[in-house]
Amino acid sequence: MKNKKFLQYGGIAAVVLITLFLFSLFTSDTRNFQDVDTSVAMEQLDANNVSEAQIDDREQRLRLTLREPIDVEEREGVEEIITQFPARTAPLIFDKVEASDAESYTTNVTQDNFLVSMLSFILPMVIVFGLLMFFLSRAQGGGMFGMGSSKAKQLTKDTPTNTFADVAGADEAVDELHEIKDFLEDPTRYQDLGAKIPRGVLLYGPPGTGKTLLARAVAGEAGVPFYSISGSDFVEMFVGVGASRVRDLFKQAKENSPCIIFIDEIDAVGRARGSGMGGGHDEREQTLNQLLVEMDGFGDRGSVILMAATNRPDVLDPALLRPGRFDRQIPVTAPDLRGREQILEIHAKGKPFAPDANLKALAKRTAGMSGADLGNVLNEAALLTARIGGNAITADALEEATDRVIGGPRRSSKIISEQEKKVTAYHEGGHTLSAWALSDIERVYKVTILARGRTGGHAMTVQEDDKGMYNRNELFARLVFAMGGRAAEELVFGAPTTGASADIEQATKIARAMVTEYGMSPAVGMVKYGEEQGDPFSGRGGGGTLTHSQEVAALIDTEVTYLLDKAHEASYQILREYRDHLDRLAEKLLEKETLRRPDLEVLFSDIEPRSIDEVFPDENARFPRQEDREPVKTPVEVAIERGEEPPKRFSIVEASKAARERRRKELEEQKGAPQGVSVPVGLSTGKAPTPDYGTPPPADWTIPGSGAKRPNPYAGTSAPSQKAEHPGMKAYGFGDKELMDQSTGGEHAPGNVSRKGTGPGDAPTQIIGFRLPDHERPDHDRPEDKVEERPGMMDEATEVDPGTENEGDKRG
Repeated sequence: MKNKKFLQYGGIAAVVLITLFLFSLFTSDTRNFQDVDTSVAMEQLDANNVSEAQIDDREQRLRLTLREPIDVEEREGVEEIITQFPARTAPLIFDKVEASDAESYTTNVTQDNFLVSMLSFILPMVIVFGLLMFFLSRAQGGGMFGMGSSKAKQLTKDTPTNTFADVAGADEAVDELHEIKDFLEDPTRYQDLGAKIPRGVLLYGPPGTGKTLLARAVAGEAGVPFYSISGSDFVEMFVGVGASRVRDLFKQAKENSPCIIFIDEIDAVGRARGSGMGGGHDEREQTLNQLLVEMDGFGDRGSVILMAATNRPDVLDPALLRPGRFDRQIPVTAPDLRGREQILEIHAKGKPFAPDANLKALAKRTAGMSGADLGNVLNEAALLTARIGGNAITADALEEATDRVIGGPRRSSKIISEQEKKVTAYHEGGHTLSAWALSDIERVYKVTILARGRTGGHAMTVQEDDKGMYNRNELFARLVFAMGGRAAEELVFGAPTTGASADIEQATKIARAMVTEYGMSPAVGMVKYGEEQGDPFSGRGGGGTLTHSQEVAALIDTEVTYLLDKAHEASYQILREYRDHLDRLAEKLLEKETLRRPDLEVLFSDIEPRSIDEVFPDENARFPRQEDREPVKTPVEVAIERGEEPPKRFSIVEASKAARERRRKELEEQKGAPQGVSVPVGLSTGKAPTPDYGTPPPADWTIPGSGAKRPNPYAGTSAPSQKAEHPGMKAYGFGDKELMDQSTGGEHAPGNVSRKGTGPGDAPTQIIGFRLPDHERPDHDRPEDKVEERPGMMDEATEVDPGTENEGDKRG
């Protein structure tokens, strides 16, 4: 709005100046005179070709009217000319004019106007003073030259953006953000329960998981003004500019409330105070202080909801994360198998696929990828297809695109010697065979000796499911898999190479984590040594701190070395035992360069995977497994053994979706109801409240003119303040056990639901509450859990509406 006014005022000033210029141009008395050189004017005076002359003394200008027209600069028939002369030559010019035998000549001396003189003196001062006042006002409200004004971009509901339908793989985050949309659309439902919408929502997670996409979806769904800004936009070189921008941002938001503010990468401005080199950054800390005050300070914030996204929640200031500022912190993690399938389906829209392209198979072999990675895979596949002039994306294009995203493009132009190619084949074959011979690690999906990025080849394992934890044997199997390349080099060529550097680095990280973080070493014990501190510039040390003695450090190094040596030995023994398989695999790799699981299954058909017996010596001596007892079975395992359908898992997300769908139908019924008839929102569909007919007439009331007294069916038998039931209610099944609500299984009669404290004119309220599934509720109640009565409580005898049971509570 301010920019529009500034442009309007600037346009008006420009029009005024142009008008004044044109007016002075067209009203000038020298408009018809041709400007010529002084020499041309002198020639005309010497040739006595001047009929009239005028000397403008103040302007040092000579105007001549000629007797005979002349040609000047390709212009013919010029009769009036004008020229300039120096001030010191004024006597000479006067003598020339006098001697030119002109019919008439005159001298014009311009006199100063007092008003014009004052205006020429005061106007520059007024302009300078006005500019200073303008910049000072901008400095107080938005900073000089606009430096302190907010750089937030306002997105309206007319701005094309995303919706929740474009978000997949983050159902829990979407469900949490749906509350913001519902609150902005219908706040009365929350206010009736005394609930307050979260004033701040923080989205955190790894890069590429969809945090900014979720914010864009909220902008598309909310239907209110949405301000988007980056955390780095608050940080400037000048102290106070960032704080000014925060004030200006919240001022705009309050003027357009209810609205949503989204700050992307908030860690740029929200880092813990006092951190960094030299004890902090004064400008950033002042900006953070202003942000804290605006979020939850002494002043009223209004209906402004703040959303933010970051990859580093651990470096944020604790005051920023407390309730009242960021009430809700939503993790946005990498999608699971189902989420990856949904993400691929969204990114696959508008792309033609060949019959052999299988997105579900692609989702299985892309475990750990974020939504951005999956979108990049499909985009790379489309680009590869377009590069060769194809019209459909094939399974091979998806395979190649996956490899490009993981390892980079092929280095086809690199010249590799035959010896190096042979070493690479045996190296990758050693990884593949070491993993294939163990049962505690996933089978290798693909092995290749094609150079990609910084690698000369790779062997890739694919998880069958999304695992959240690993046992000791599984981690040790990964060490064996990592040592397979070096063991193959030693077994075949007798000389290790530098190609195993990345394998050793990865194996060392796993082994050290087994000893210092996971407590898997009996010698070191279940103690965590070292603490990851994250950012080395946070003022709290570097990547880790030493929290143990030198003796313990030596013991840790000994255990790590033991793990790596044992994994190296196990891999060497596997390759030595299956040397024939290793040679055939290397030969096949040199021939085809890439082998996938079907080819590997044929090559290794006679290999029986073995399990790892023991990682550390006497690891089970102190805490052995109880061999005579088996763990209990899960409900799903029991159902599968019985041949029954597995029980449905309870999901708050599904229950929330069902509730939103019910509310949507109720709102549609309200809109479609006749004018004057209200359908109460919040009651289950099909539940009819008790009609209100006002105060009943007296019991002895009769219809005027009817004569005989008849019993009044509408009159109550008790006090006038009590209401009697309308006899027509029987026709709707109220109180009739045979006429039940088929949609919920509950009886229509609302007599058993009432609310304490309601007046005689208020309709009874049906209790609809959140209910956990039976398997999450205690079987026995404690006496101290009994709730004391307080004002506003429902009647103790009231039952929860069975029609609003959570979706996850209905189990097979």
